[in-house]
This record gives sequence, structure tokens and C-alpha cells, in this order.
Amino acid sequence: RWKQRTQNELTVQAKKRIFFRGMAPLALRSNELIRAERERILALPSPDALTEDDREWLVQMATDYRLEAPDTWEEASEPATWARLTEDLLTRVDEVPVSLVLAQAANESGWGTSRFAREGNALFGRWSFGGSGMLPEQQRKSLGNYGVAAFESPLFSVVSYMRNLNSHPAYARLREIRADARKAGQPLSGYELARGLDRYSERGQEYVDELHAIMRVNRLSPADETYLAP
Repeated sequence: RWKQRTQNELTVQAKKRIFFRGMAPLALRSNELIRAERERILALPSPDALTEDDREWLVQMATDYRLEAPDTWEEASEPATWARLTEDLLTRVDEVPVSLVLAQAANESGWGTSRFAREGNALFGRWSFGGSGMLPEQQRKSLGNYGVAAFESPLFSVVSYMRNLNSHPAYARLREIRADARKAGQPLSGYELARGLDRYSERGQEYVDELHAIMRVNRLSPADETYLAP
């Protein structure tokens, strides 16, 4: 129905406005969840004062964000290991600017009109291997048994996308740009973080340029300063 409306009933500007207004709260809510995790990391006491729940949570966070968790708690209690683990987590457990979320979702989902978006809430074109994803109409055999990951809701799609950016080795450059901005006390910029996504697509730098163009044409930068009202 959305695809039919965008083709037959809505102007381009109206389509974009509705898409952005629907996506922005999902990005903001996903960032709230990440912010809660980050704040808990920052509030952790010294290793010898951690509760058992804190310890289990910290190991689970390391696993979820593709970091090597300490084999024993004695190892984790060593100052150098503790400092490295928390620093690595803070580099990964961080927000993704709303302008970047909006630009990538628009690009990857055809403004929400793609078959994968309509049938599986797949807003970011993430691949899934092992036969669990939605199959493209023309699957390239040279790339193996792949599909596009489907999700229960658009929010789950955004949450998974952010976790992917925050943990996959391919996006280490994005996380470095973000960490540098944090250390410099600068606000996070979707335009700047997009520079670290040259490995998100086979198109490389051309893909980054495309995201930048979407942000400029649609004036998305102010979205990085938005927040959900209480």
C-alpha cells in the first residue's frame, strides 16, 4: 500500500516527509537504549566492588559487541585488562546520529518501498547467510547462500542496524571517528561518521558520497540535535 501511494498519490516531498517522520523516532529510541548501556558502563565501580550481576552483564556486553571477554574474573580484575575492556566497550557502545540513520534507511530501502522493507521490515539491506533471510530475485551464486535479514518490526531493524555498526570489524573507522569526536568534546555528526562507511557497500566511496548527497539535499544535519520528549 505504501509503495502504491508513493507512486500514485504522494508528491516526492510528501513521501520524504512521511518517511523521515516515521523513521526519526525509531532512531531516537534505539539511541536511548544504547545510551542506557553506555551510562551503566560509565557508572561501574572498580573491579573489586562489582556485584555478580555487574560481572555477568559486563561479560555479556563484551560478547554482544564482539569483544574478547576475559576468561576468568581474576584476569578481568587486573587494572590493565579492566581499563582496556571498558575503553573498548565505550568505543562501541555509543549512539548513531539520526541523520545517518535516515540517510541510510532511505538509500537502502528505497524510501521504505522495497520488497524487503515491505515484507520484512528490512530497512538497511543487511545480508543474512545460511538460508534464514529473504531471497533476492536474482541471487549471485558466487556470494554463497545469502538473503536479506528480516525483522519483527521496524524498530528491531534499527536496533540491529546500530548494533551492526557498533560491532562489525568493517565499521571500525566509523567508530574511530565517533570516539575522536567524543574525546574532543564535539557533537556527533552523521555527515562525518558516514566517512567510515566505505565498506558498507561494494560501491565504496561512491556509496559514502551518495549518503552525503542525501543528507545535503534533505538538510538532515539538524536531526542530529533532536531528542524524544519525556
